Amino acid sequence: MNQAAYILLLLSAFTTPFSLPAARALLAASAVVCAARAIGNRRRPLVPRVVWLGALFLAVAVSATVFGVNPHLGVPKLHKLMWWIGIPVATALVTSPRRLGGVLFAVASGTGVLALETLIRNPAQAARALRAGGVPDFKTALIHAGSMTDAQRLMIGVLLALGFLFAARRSGRGSAGWIGMLALTGLALLLNFKRGAWLGALGGVAVLVAANTRWRYLLVLAAVVMCLLPIPPVRTRIAEMKDEWLGTKGGRRVMWCKVAPALIREHPLGVGVRSLTNRMMRRIAPEVEPNRDHLHSNIAQVLVETGWIGLGLCLIWLTLAVSDAAAYLRRMRGRGPDERLSAQLLLLTLVALLGNGLVEYNLGDAEIVLIYGLLMGSAAALRRWAEAALPSETSSVPPAFPA
Repeated sequence: MNQAAYILLLLSAFTTPFSLPAARALLAASAVVCAARAIGNRRRPLVPRVVWLGALFLAVAVSATVFGVNPHLGVPKLHKLMWWIGIPVATALVTSPRRLGGVLFAVASGTGVLALETLIRNPAQAARALRAGGVPDFKTALIHAGSMTDAQRLMIGVLLALGFLFAARRSGRGSAGWIGMLALTGLALLLNFKRGAWLGALGGVAVLVAANTRWRYLLVLAAVVMCLLPIPPVRTRIAEMKDEWLGTKGGRRVMWCKVAPALIREHPLGVGVRSLTNRMMRRIAPEVEPNRDHLHSNIAQVLVETGWIGLGLCLIWLTLAVSDAAAYLRRMRGRGPDERLSAQLLLLTLVALLGNGLVEYNLGDAEIVLIYGLLMGSAAALRRWAEAALPSETSSVPPAFPA
């Protein structure tokens, strides 16, 4: 049953980048098998702190929603919180470096499917929008076709593809497939034109290159970036950053420095999950763009939705998750190169998502929640595994990456 649950989790990890319904169904099936196994064993499972803290934060979120300003909006959507179940499921199943490697391989492979879909779909959507006359030119249409959710998943895919490329070259296995995957996901990420995901990928790639190759390869990375900067849509997206910080279009600066402070003064216990409306925002700042109902930041959104108590719990919770991944990486120093690399990928992908969450509300993004669950649960499980394992056991662990 343990193996069956793990296979279902792998399938969920594979489908997460490109099919939310399939990924959720497979995760639910894995959770059911895990629960049946625990009941059959008549043994109480070990529950790490990240699960308890997550449950406490979600309880505060539910309370803020039920007693918030718009329960008729938020309460019907509370069922979406159940998909954080990925954390305890991953904690129960990702119990070795080899299993972590399997999960990362599954996510990387699924991201390749998303990249292919993106490279076909986005130009086609842009061409249709241009023919319909809703945009001035193809460049603008292509930028509008980008998806923040897809960009974040592709950001993770770039980091994983590069990690598997390093592992393949180090072991002497064929690396052509991973070179192709890296190029595919990198091009798809570029085509989404989301600056936060670009920066997250760039930072993660720089750390991976510095940690696993000679420093001069950072010059190659810098050269690639310099070659991309002259591309017209890239220049446009970078130039638009000033509008966010000047507040001329009701962007992030207005939301974070004007809307969020006013709302938390009015509602120190939070307005509730999915209960913030565009009308509430425009009452404070009329320049906020129409139809916008979130604040483009995990910190600002969690503060407004769940109040000061919720934000404090959330920050402790996420810090603990990063601490788990960092502690596991420390334990893998001195072990095999594949084990160290998989631990690096676990920490870097989690940090990349959280870093992107500073400028995007990705804790409320259904597809990203599934990835958070995989990463946070795996980090908690592997920290416990590494701390409990004897040195002789951890020095002879199976390979972390599939051949």
